[in-house]
Amino acid sequence: MKIVHRYLLREYLLQLIFCAAGFLVLMIGNLLFELNHLLVGKRTSFSIVMLLVYYRIPMILTDAVPAAVLFGILLSLGRLAKDRELDVIRTNGLSFPKLVAPLVIFTFLLSTGVFFFNDYVVPGANERFQQELRRLLSREKESLFEENIFFKGSENTYFYIRRVNRENQRMEGILIYEVKKKGFPSLVTAAYGWVENQRWQLNEGLIYELDEGGHVTLEASFTQMFYEVGEDLETFFSSGRSTEEMTRAELKKYMELFGRSGFDTSVFEVDYHLKVAVPYASLVLAFLGLPFATLMARSGKILGLGASLVLILIFFVSQVVFRTFGVNGLVDPFWAAWAPNVVFLLLGGGLSFLLVR
Repeated sequence: MKIVHRYLLREYLLQLIFCAAGFLVLMIGNLLFELNHLLVGKRTSFSIVMLLVYYRIPMILTDAVPAAVLFGILLSLGRLAKDRELDVIRTNGLSFPKLVAPLVIFTFLLSTGVFFFNDYVVPGANERFQQELRRLLSREKESLFEENIFFKGSENTYFYIRRVNRENQRMEGILIYEVKKKGFPSLVTAAYGWVENQRWQLNEGLIYELDEGGHVTLEASFTQMFYEVGEDLETFFSSGRSTEEMTRAELKKYMELFGRSGFDTSVFEVDYHLKVAVPYASLVLAFLGLPFATLMARSGKILGLGASLVLILIFFVSQVVFRTFGVNGLVDPFWAAWAPNVVFLLLGGGLSFLLVR
């Protein structure tokens, strides 16, 4: 690695760390504002609130890295461009692609690290955050809605509930997948139901008997039936998890399990692909930041940073919009997760091509 590469990489790392710390502080402040009702209204101890913040930091870090990468690129390259150092380097025979190659390689390695961090550390931290929050809210006897909850019962029985009101114990969108010791699996679905101690009252549902390939061999409807669960609902909540609390391997297992039963797994497929797309958004924004850094030097730092903030806002809004499209079946789950990355990568690549040319 040449001296100029080490110099540029050092500048980038300093700005990246500074920006990541800044975004981390801002996002923790926003989280504290959201948890303010626990500290003030519920008289929850400050140490418990700080514990919740601690459990949320891994997810906040994952969300902060892409924006920090973009601003790190802009501030490091932008300063060199403003001071004409980039022009001096390029006149000495080092092309722009070769100059920024170490930054791209480092960002790729960083994105890969964030991917593994997001898959192995974040789900566990999110699970502990939700468990602690549920404990606090249940202690306060506060109505709490749970959504998209998975859990495994006894004897190879899997449960999914789309929405639960823990105050009146009403459930909506219920799916029970039972793998029998002898014979093939069965599937029970219900539009809604209620929890009655250790059994569930299910209403307006269907019972399916499946063959080895997951095809329906028998279908029967019911207006009302009771299903013996064997555990209280709160016991299941302590082990039930959302997609944010699962690794990709765990999420894929549920996707395959429910997919064989004909269950719509769009929401799970989108989140499955997002677990890769979100970490590698850093690399996409780095490609976008490279041409903008030189443009920022020409148009002014304030204008350049303002344009970058707008781009970040558009990028994250597009992620939310495309996820909504994917969950509702309007866009293929893969493209619902990756479309913003692809569009912004093409935009950054096109601007870089014009800059080099």
